[in-house]
Amino acid sequence: MNKWIQKITIIAQSKFLQILTNGFMSIAAVSIAGSLFVLLKSLPIPVWQDFLSSSGLGEILAIPVSITSDLMALYTVVAMAYTLAKAYDKDAFGAAIISLGAFMILTPFTTNTMIVDEGGNTTPHLIEGVLPISSVGAQGIFLAIITGLIGARLYVFFLDKGWKIIMPESVPENVTKMFEMMIPGGLVFVVFLIVRWGLSLTSFETAQTFIYTILQRPLIAVGGGLTGALVFITVSKLLWVFGIHGGMVTYAAFSVIMRTVLTDNMSAYASGLPAPYIDWAWVMPLMDFSVLGLTIIMLFRSKSKQYKLLGKISLPTSLFMITEPVMFGMPIVMNFILAIPFVLLQPVNLLLTLLVTKIGLVAPPTGAGINNMIPGPIQMALVNSHWSGFVWGIILLSLNIIVWYPFFKIIDSKAATNEIESETKATVQGEIA
Repeated sequence: MNKWIQKITIIAQSKFLQILTNGFMSIAAVSIAGSLFVLLKSLPIPVWQDFLSSSGLGEILAIPVSITSDLMALYTVVAMAYTLAKAYDKDAFGAAIISLGAFMILTPFTTNTMIVDEGGNTTPHLIEGVLPISSVGAQGIFLAIITGLIGARLYVFFLDKGWKIIMPESVPENVTKMFEMMIPGGLVFVVFLIVRWGLSLTSFETAQTFIYTILQRPLIAVGGGLTGALVFITVSKLLWVFGIHGGMVTYAAFSVIMRTVLTDNMSAYASGLPAPYIDWAWVMPLMDFSVLGLTIIMLFRSKSKQYKLLGKISLPTSLFMITEPVMFGMPIVMNFILAIPFVLLQPVNLLLTLLVTKIGLVAPPTGAGINNMIPGPIQMALVNSHWSGFVWGIILLSLNIIVWYPFFKIIDSKAATNEIESETKATVQGEIA
């Protein structure tokens, strides 16, 4: 068991996974900014919705959503290249710009459209010189990650080899960097030009089609649905029981899938369509949801002084989904009594939420990506922009409290007994003295 835990820890701390995780973290602000406009546009207030339609403001609010979701691959390639080069202590901005250029080299500036003649007949037509949105949106994220990482790594490799123009020390730094970028940047472009040419000789024709067909579509098919969401939540909590920060490990493993499906959700909303991946839309609001229930029990039902105090200390953090004080203060880590509800409540919460969404008791998610450091019921209301999200959050929290209570009572009673014995022993010793 210890060897297994050590292996997972090594993987979680690997340079590659840290680069991948940090890269996605660095563009989280872009997704959140776009999601704020999703919330504004989707508020279920009839007067507000009528105003959006009549004033044209609804179309304006859709613009930030489009420039975040429809261009997510561009943000991704820059973030990955910048993060990788920074990890190798190289010119991060230069690597990001070169990798963005490499991504655009792989991107075909052609798009298919349909022409309707006077008789109503439609014929396909290829337009040259137009950037297809599908290539730089959700469908291009996997290629953006690969291009960003490989492009930046090649750039770093060429710099390490000394393949650069070295200017005299008297030359200003910004000019020196410009000349240093020329040779490694040019070589990176040559590599990706060769890749583009090679793929053009195949049935795939483009890098976007190649990566989407052999990698992205199969992965999304397997991990982008309910099964992937359940694995993500369950494994995350299971790892926490053994003292491993499960969220970081599973996020690194699922970040590509998660970013792709959430971008697809946001794009669907911008187009007036329902979110295609409601399973994943509910994942983050429910990620640390149950721990809040345990904290409330500690505060109001604890007989032992230590858990009563821990409840007071941890309630403010648990409200905002920061669970470390409870994880290590209780602890839940290596506590196999509390591990049962801690691990099992997460997938149950998700399944119940999907059930009430499917039967229409709770409004479906709009596609907005929400900062997960918001109190659970409020976060759920923001995810679906409807009061039913908040009401269901309160009901679900109450159910979690009921499930937690018998398990907590076991360890609380034991702690209270130990406190009484310690106090009695101290009193007797004091009287003897």
